Amino acid sequence: MKKLVDFYKIHFRKKLFNKIVFIYSIITVLSLASLSAFVYTYQLNVQASKELELNNRILSNIGKYLDMRYATSQQIVQQIYRDESGTLLEDVYSFLRSDFAEYLDDRLEKYGDTGVRRRDIMSYLRLQLNNYPDIRMIALYSENKKFILLLTRDSQNYYEANGDLQSALKRYVVSDKSFTTVSNINSMTRQESIGNLIIDYDLSGMYGDYMMDWGDLKGYVAVVTPAGDVLFDSSSRYYGKTYPYLSKLSSSSAVQHFEEPSYTNVQVSNRFGYYVVGVIPKAEIAKSLVGLRNTLFLVTGICIAAAMILTRFTIVNFSRRTRAIMKALEKARNGDLSVRIPVEKEDELYEISDRFNHMCADLAEYIDRVYVSEIKQKQAELVAFQAQIKPHFLYNTLEAIRMRALSKKADDVGEMIYILSTLFRYSVKRDTIVALADEIEYCSLYLDLFRIRYANNFTYEIDVEPELMNIPVLKLSIQPLIENYIVHGLVMSRSDNRISIQAELRGRDLVIVLKDNGKGIEPQKREEIRRRLQGESAERSASIGLVNTHERIKICFGDRYGLELSDESRQGTVIIMKLPSGEQGGRLYA
Repeated sequence: MKKLVDFYKIHFRKKLFNKIVFIYSIITVLSLASLSAFVYTYQLNVQASKELELNNRILSNIGKYLDMRYATSQQIVQQIYRDESGTLLEDVYSFLRSDFAEYLDDRLEKYGDTGVRRRDIMSYLRLQLNNYPDIRMIALYSENKKFILLLTRDSQNYYEANGDLQSALKRYVVSDKSFTTVSNINSMTRQESIGNLIIDYDLSGMYGDYMMDWGDLKGYVAVVTPAGDVLFDSSSRYYGKTYPYLSKLSSSSAVQHFEEPSYTNVQVSNRFGYYVVGVIPKAEIAKSLVGLRNTLFLVTGICIAAAMILTRFTIVNFSRRTRAIMKALEKARNGDLSVRIPVEKEDELYEISDRFNHMCADLAEYIDRVYVSEIKQKQAELVAFQAQIKPHFLYNTLEAIRMRALSKKADDVGEMIYILSTLFRYSVKRDTIVALADEIEYCSLYLDLFRIRYANNFTYEIDVEPELMNIPVLKLSIQPLIENYIVHGLVMSRSDNRISIQAELRGRDLVIVLKDNGKGIEPQKREEIRRRLQGESAERSASIGLVNTHERIKICFGDRYGLELSDESRQGTVIIMKLPSGEQGGRLYA
């Protein structure tokens, strides 16, 4: 609380302009934020209304689809009874009252008696399969003989039904993404049911129809039986399950909590009594307005910033002019009557400034009549600095030599001088820690210099993944190892001299491996260098470049890191450099 009071005393208590800016900022922010919130809420409600209207149309079409399929089933059954010849209904009775073998014998007997092929129920049902693409399966169930015949476009199966009709339906007919109609086939004389005609419709066609007509549907649509069985689910989450929100479908509330707060539409198919449910999560509608929300945030932020900047410039202008008047008053109070206030716009501050300037001029003219001001002189001190040789002097000299070599057609000499100049620029940088990419580029230029020098006797390879290039490494840590190979390992009598540089991550460490096929190191000398790297020997070694680089890495990154000689290579030398893969090591010690 004390800090808040102190802040007020310092920045607001005696500063009118800060108070004005603060109050205006609060009013501007609240006004623009309220306007943006109103616009977003309005658009959210409009979008919700559109989605609910679209969803309602989809549900209506699904209800019509179900009713049409119900009408199709009734039409198929009625055509059996309306067959003018009566042979189709008679064939159905024969099929349902007999075993399948007895039915076939009966048909053959009748054909033998009349010589005319009568209409049969199987041909009729196969015709319906061809006429209605949505029909997945047609089945006939015999109440007396307890069997069921299944017909599809590709197969015909006859099964003994050991249980009742419901058991047969669950075992042989009902499947996901389909719904089934069951119609009784009654005896015209005894008025009793002798079987059932079962038609199973594929609902995937319905899904394709409404998706094609209305595009991207938000949320999901489901067809649920009064018992909670899910016949259709556009999200495919509830197939084979009891619909968990069945008890909420009779609620009149437009927004309910299903998986999440959602808008709901519920319609009931008049023919079947199925619930056709549309669920639109509020989060999906809000997601569709992310662009509008971000635009409102951006525009509101820009407007607030513009208002703040404009107000700030205006207030700063008045504040600057006020401070100029205050400074002029202070100078005049201290006896400096030569001070003048710049006169800008014709307003109240202009009147104050103008009258102050006239007052100071009148006072100065009066004082000058009786007082002669003193003349002050300043003595300038000359400081001589010793000239220093600048790096660009050497750059310019190397460039002059390179251009001379190019003029004499010595292109290789010119390229070597250019590389040398580039290497020098890198080496005189004051940075201790550099990116691996910079160190690799430096090494590549250094190797190019010797590649030109030794023509076809020397090649090199660098294999470093791009994601490793930004790791910080010690400057000029790899080049001494390459120089060690050039000086001690290169065999001029061979044409296959080669050195490779590879880098990889091992845990949290960056491992750089330099491998060559040169002369190698004698076992005795190798052991001496290894002891020197491990700090076990204080004798001066010939491989001072390796030892110095090792010590620099340890000083910069810690004792865990440094160089080691590998025993894996039978020919040449393998040097392994271990560095930290993050910034903590180099940033801390360098």
